Amino acid sequence: MQRPTIKTIAQETGLSIATVSKALKSSPQVRPETRAIVVAAAERVGYELNMHGVQLRTGKTYQVAAIMTAPGPKQQEWEGVEYAQLLSGISWALEDSPYRVSLYAVRNFEESLATIRQIVALKKADGIIVSGTRADDPRIRIMQAADFPFVTYGTTIHNDAHAYVDADNEQMIRRSVARLVERGHRRIALINPLADLSYAITRLAAYRQALDVAGLAFDPVLVAHDRLTPAFGRESVLAMSRLPDPPTAYICANEASALGAFSGFHERGLVHGRDAVINATDDLNVSQYFAPPITTYFLPIHEPSELLGSYILRRMEGEPPEALQALIMPRLIERSDDRVTPKR
Repeated sequence: MQRPTIKTIAQETGLSIATVSKALKSSPQVRPETRAIVVAAAERVGYELNMHGVQLRTGKTYQVAAIMTAPGPKQQEWEGVEYAQLLSGISWALEDSPYRVSLYAVRNFEESLATIRQIVALKKADGIIVSGTRADDPRIRIMQAADFPFVTYGTTIHNDAHAYVDADNEQMIRRSVARLVERGHRRIALINPLADLSYAITRLAAYRQALDVAGLAFDPVLVAHDRLTPAFGRESVLAMSRLPDPPTAYICANEASALGAFSGFHERGLVHGRDAVINATDDLNVSQYFAPPITTYFLPIHEPSELLGSYILRRMEGEPPEALQALIMPRLIERSDDRVTPKR
């Protein structure tokens, strides 16, 4: 029996061979209803796309490289859970296309840079998704110089325009500080990511501006930068709570550092709502299970991850990067009044 071909599907549907070919490759030039007709016909005639042949003809790999800085197997850190969720969202966004995501786990920025150089030089993928952006990111310059399609999970400050998805860190921190000031807090700590990351710079600038608007002086001892681990959150609370004038509120950049902050509260004998409060950014909604549950700015991780997948598809089709930029404002979930009520 002769193997079904694209020509077979064209005869079955009455569409042109070119239209059938584009539909099978999920080209945006084909309307969704037309693609549905082609897919149904392909299933009826038993057509299977020969990806190896397509790769040889087109020069494409049909791979999207997701480059993520992940903790090592012995570090037992929280980040691995978030990366699994992020990859799932990207994969779901690609599932109706011929593209599949390949994970490149790296240990640090230098490995990420070397990996991108290799992928671009050897054309090991057709597009790249990368996180952990810096204010002036050399990885972006490499991809732009090669006209290589990419999307970043995170913004930059000094690079040329590029496709990105990120939380609106500036507005989130402004609103978080203003809300805490309204509730009587005057000493507000910022538990921030590594200082060279772009979103850490954005958060710090927004924090300082919000303090200025509130008429409060900036105190550098109330800001801590490091990898966002539970250990970092704990160490920050242990250090800051011993200050002569300790903070009454801690804004943590993720739920892992917030969990560690609670550990610091426990060790120091602090009570949430009596001595100080903790707020956080949350993307897994784990904070609802803390005791007590804390106020968060919640951005479900599937939202940015699916958008990353959608944007890389559109970028690989040639859509300009300026049209593929999204800042998503996390949703405030108030689980506590967050006023400090000293014990009488």
